[in-house]
Amino acid sequence: MPGREKAAARFRSFKLVFVPLLIFSLLSQIAVVWTQLDDIKIGHFDFVLYYSAAKIIHDGKRDQLYDLALQKDYQKGFGLAYRNRVLPYNHPPYELLALLPLANFSFPVAHALWAAINILLLVLMLSRLSYFVAAEFRALFGLMIFAYYPTLTALKMGQDSIVTAYLLVETFVNLKQRRFAVAGAVLALGLYKPQFVLPLAGILFFRRCWPAVFGFVSATALLAAVSVAMVGGSGLAELFSMWLSMTHRGQVVWPELMVNLRGLVYMILNLGGMAGATNVLNLLLSTLVYVVTWRLWRVPANDSDELFNLRFALGVTATVLVSFHLYSYDATLLILPMVLMLDHVLKGRVRSSGVQPALFALLIFLFLPLLPNWLLGVAVIAWWALPIPILFGLIAVELVKRANSAAKPFDMEPIAGAV
Repeated sequence: MPGREKAAARFRSFKLVFVPLLIFSLLSQIAVVWTQLDDIKIGHFDFVLYYSAAKIIHDGKRDQLYDLALQKDYQKGFGLAYRNRVLPYNHPPYELLALLPLANFSFPVAHALWAAINILLLVLMLSRLSYFVAAEFRALFGLMIFAYYPTLTALKMGQDSIVTAYLLVETFVNLKQRRFAVAGAVLALGLYKPQFVLPLAGILFFRRCWPAVFGFVSATALLAAVSVAMVGGSGLAELFSMWLSMTHRGQVVWPELMVNLRGLVYMILNLGGMAGATNVLNLLLSTLVYVVTWRLWRVPANDSDELFNLRFALGVTATVLVSFHLYSYDATLLILPMVLMLDHVLKGRVRSSGVQPALFALLIFLFLPLLPNWLLGVAVIAWWALPIPILFGLIAVELVKRANSAAKPFDMEPIAGAV
């Protein structure tokens, strides 16, 4: 079949470029982290906000958790005094239950332990996904996960982004296994950053997947009760006031550093001096993306439906785009849609001839070594998000094509030469 032979030749060329690119990307990111080890040890990165918050709870001052002056006092002990500012802990307090054991260690040891835990989660993510992707591509997917710039950045920063990505993988796996209530409950665990779970929870609600909704609501109620018990109603009120301030640029909110629609809209409007309209235009575009996502989820799917992988990939990609607050390390969430979409392409399932080359080009851009580091250095990393709407479009096109040709025979044979 000429079309399949052309696709196979294109993949061989892609692999010759992509695999060395992944290896170089991984080594270059490791080298960058190596040069920043001293900064990590003195609390230059985000783990200081988690560690200081865990220390506050550990020291019995839980009712003062969201007191920024107290947070700053704690953070001075970890090398941030010279900054003369605070990195505010602005997540629900229940998240700290997982971090409390680390408060018993010194800051550098706690950071190293947290990094080790996150590396184990990455391995577990790959293991969980391995049941749903072709065996011959697993090594490639594993290399992608560890060579991905946001992955190494999340490890360096000590962020919780890998935990969020793992929760989305578990949600996907449980939905595939028709354990809907468990999937909903697992998804709710990610409410420490609600912008990354509420879009998917909304889709489950609109799809009337009531067991999943019940699991989500039940877990949310439990987490809310735990949070109130930890910091009281006044503590949560302080947290909500901190969230309201995040609608404006400044302090910890820099749209030019966000790899989502908000960041892209800000960068484009700022070119014309209209950055003040960012929130309005972002709301309109986010609504459009979410409506498209919901409509493409409407067709019933079950665990044996090959379209479910694409629907979930679309949902996660939409979540990244519409999330109001997302920095580069949080783009680890894209691991799942990238793996699922590439697996779909390499299995020869694509209906649109343009999807394969477009996806290959997109992946090469996302894994270009040191490009995001340079963009971050000049404070315009939002431009690195340009391929994400394209990824969303590719998945959407494939879903539409598949829906329109559902009654036609379908060749499930992998691309020759893709092994």
